[in-house]
Amino acid sequence: MRLLLSFALWPLLAVSAAAASIFSDGEGTSYPPVDALRLVSEVANQPIVVAAETFLGHGAIGGYVLTPGAVGQEAAEIALRILDGESPAAIPITEGNVVKPLFDWSQLQRWGVSELQLPEESEVRFRNPGVWAQYKLQILAMLVALMIQAGLVAWLVHEHRQRSLAETRSRNAMGELANMNRLAAAGELSASIAHEINQPICAMVLKANAALRWLTAERPDVEKARGALRDIVGTAHRAADIVNSVRAMLKKDTNAKVPVNVNSVINTVLALVRTDLQSRGVRVETQLDETLPAATSDPVQLQQLILNLVMNAAEAMRTVQPRVLKIRTHRSVAGMVHGTIEDSGVGIGEADRDHIFDPLFTTKSDGMGMGLSICRSIIQKHGGRIWVAPAASRGAIFQFELPAVPAQSRYDQAA
Repeated sequence: MRLLLSFALWPLLAVSAAAASIFSDGEGTSYPPVDALRLVSEVANQPIVVAAETFLGHGAIGGYVLTPGAVGQEAAEIALRILDGESPAAIPITEGNVVKPLFDWSQLQRWGVSELQLPEESEVRFRNPGVWAQYKLQILAMLVALMIQAGLVAWLVHEHRQRSLAETRSRNAMGELANMNRLAAAGELSASIAHEINQPICAMVLKANAALRWLTAERPDVEKARGALRDIVGTAHRAADIVNSVRAMLKKDTNAKVPVNVNSVINTVLALVRTDLQSRGVRVETQLDETLPAATSDPVQLQQLILNLVMNAAEAMRTVQPRVLKIRTHRSVAGMVHGTIEDSGVGIGEADRDHIFDPLFTTKSDGMGMGLSICRSIIQKHGGRIWVAPAASRGAIFQFELPAVPAQSRYDQAA
């Protein structure tokens, strides 16, 4: 009665005893009960309920079944009592607890029976373990690995972002230092710049006065006046070039890389510092390759590079004699424009050569250690390189290379 009430929601195929009693078919072929149950289950249109535990797992859904294990255990306990001397007649007859509600999980799934519909204290066997039950350790290991990887990725992204911000701040700071370096250089060279500008102005005044005298004479000499006026125009252009070069040196970096004549930049810088070098007793020797191709560079930064190297060389020769500054340019075999600035100063110690371009490193008592660091920064921005080596006799040779304008570009510009 309990079994029928428990399965009131779905009909049963009443084969609880019949399935276990089928031994042969209509043709007389004999089958073991388990095989017969399996064959019937394959074509059944209703769940099959059995009464013995041994039929579970062979196509039956289950039911209140007899458990041989429980029967054997109770029989063994009675046998032990008899063997211990107890009289069989004295052993009371009791109701055994050998029937249990047992069910096959796969058959429950097949017939769509919910476990909530089963009798209380039912036991479901042959349950297929889920993914978690089968691979619990592997899933946990994978989750831990994913968490570690996610943490590492987050840390790497954070570090990359911090490094990018630091590099941006460093570039900005280096740009500001470069601008301050140019302003400081202009302050130091103010006397030389003023002299270079004053010379053409004085020459123009003298030429203008001479032209006035020739024009106001009893017999005006127009040809001489015309020649003086031409000289005034040329001198004014030279003064304007000096002013423009100073203005370019004082303005901030444009970061515009254009073809630049390195020889012209060197001559412009030497014109600006000529008076200062003369006051220091420095003799300048130049050997500039006239066939030198243009370099791809920012004109302002290239002018600052040459200026820093020239003033650094002049400072290195402050305590020695003779003071000779040699500047050379030539074409590099690697398609680069090569420049050297050699001084006859005290030179750079071998231990200092590896750090001479580091920020804040200086061998001068009153130096800030930023000039050569700015030079290296400028060279690196242009895809070139800079290095220092000892001179043959004494002093140091600073060498730099900048990418030359490709031959096709030079041809296009010429066209």
